[in-house]
Amino acid sequence: MSAVPPEKEAATKATTSAGRSGENHKVSFGHRITYYLYKVMCIGIKCTDVRAVALFGRGIGYLVWLFAARRRKIVARNLRIVVDPTLRGRRLNSMVRRNIVRTTMNLACSLKTGLMKQREMEKSIRLEGAEHFEKCGSNGHTVISCIPHAGNWEVLARIRPYFRRVPRFASMYRRLSNPLLEDFVYLSRTRYGCEMYSKESGLREVLKLAKGGGLLGVLSDQFTNEGVYLPYFGKVTGVTPLPALIYKRCKGKGHLFSVFTRNTGLGRWDAVLGREINLPENCESLSAITMQVNLALEQCQNENILDGFWMHHRWKSTNEFAHAMDAETRELIRQYAKLPFRILIVEPDSAKEAEQFLPSLQRLKNSRVDAEITILCKEERMDFWKKQEEVTFCVPTDGRISPMKLLEADEIYANGPFDILLMLGGSHRLWRQLQKLFPLSVFGWKDHPLSRHFRWSYKRAEDATGPHTAAEYEDVFTRYHHLPPLPHS
Repeated sequence: MSAVPPEKEAATKATTSAGRSGENHKVSFGHRITYYLYKVMCIGIKCTDVRAVALFGRGIGYLVWLFAARRRKIVARNLRIVVDPTLRGRRLNSMVRRNIVRTTMNLACSLKTGLMKQREMEKSIRLEGAEHFEKCGSNGHTVISCIPHAGNWEVLARIRPYFRRVPRFASMYRRLSNPLLEDFVYLSRTRYGCEMYSKESGLREVLKLAKGGGLLGVLSDQFTNEGVYLPYFGKVTGVTPLPALIYKRCKGKGHLFSVFTRNTGLGRWDAVLGREINLPENCESLSAITMQVNLALEQCQNENILDGFWMHHRWKSTNEFAHAMDAETRELIRQYAKLPFRILIVEPDSAKEAEQFLPSLQRLKNSRVDAEITILCKEERMDFWKKQEEVTFCVPTDGRISPMKLLEADEIYANGPFDILLMLGGSHRLWRQLQKLFPLSVFGWKDHPLSRHFRWSYKRAEDATGPHTAAEYEDVFTRYHHLPPLPHS
């Protein structure tokens, strides 16, 4: 440990940090406390056998599973998407528990990975396909490693010494908000020769590496709102086109690989490196190449789905439902999307307003090729909604059977989890039942009694009174959700 106080260390590294992020961050008291606690923890982990760290991580995992209800819901939602949308009951709950325990174990061991001695590394990590991986990154060629969040991915920053023949070995990463912790983690990742580039510092050095040759890792499976929207495990989500962009910049000297780590025992992992992604003929656009990357990552994850990091909200919904896309991307969605973008709508309270909503209902359905609409309505209005061709399912809210039980009927449940909830009417009682479906992105009018729970609330004009009009719906769906106009408008 350095004798220099951490805040002075951060100051002396300001130039380095600024070069990585393009900005300086002030060091707060909370940053210092977190930094010291992390360093003390690392000292303990460094002196502990990796198998003991794994056991400790498993124990923490059981605590997370017991007490983090929202996290359980996120994992359950993700597993229904990646394994089987009909998963439920004991089988789903068992998979949720096992995944949370496995993930927490891998996260604990990822702290140990950067502190291991070489002998520990050799016992804990086995390389698979390293020869072909290294060959493709030599002689001016570049390997773009597309990496999913699975297993102990920090292993991949430690294996640089095994690839001495390649000129550069680098990885993209996301900076930490704590500048002291960021510098500490950055140094631990680069200690063995791996170069690290954050997205905040831009792509200049990354593209320079791509042109000069080497090995570059990109964690390619996290949600990004700024990316392209394509199916991943059959459900559309925002994915990064960065591997495809770098590949195209290599001008014939690039190689796309799917690279991942899999857990093979307590404190043991394989780093699977040798799987080149062979693009089909005429696969040239960013969307087409990214789709092939997604398919390759799915294949990696499917080898042991419980190794995946499913504790984050991978298939998020934003306020912009219909993201801009070209005809080729829409065709890729038609070809590969297996699960729809599910919109759940609680009907407006008045029949007059329900009729006013119909043009916007049509806009919702036409906004994206994978849209599916389910209406929650009073039993007396079932016939009205069933006549609307945009509606796939109608569920009564005031019948003998609760709406939640009806939403979990096999026919509706089999289409996977819902993505957004438009709360245009409804009661507190209905709201309490629908909370079982969370996490959902919830939208509705500001004058709704439950609006404080909504992610987005639509504001009316100050002089507006009475039921919401068709013009108001048209306006908010344009302003808040950027929906395109109907073809005949």
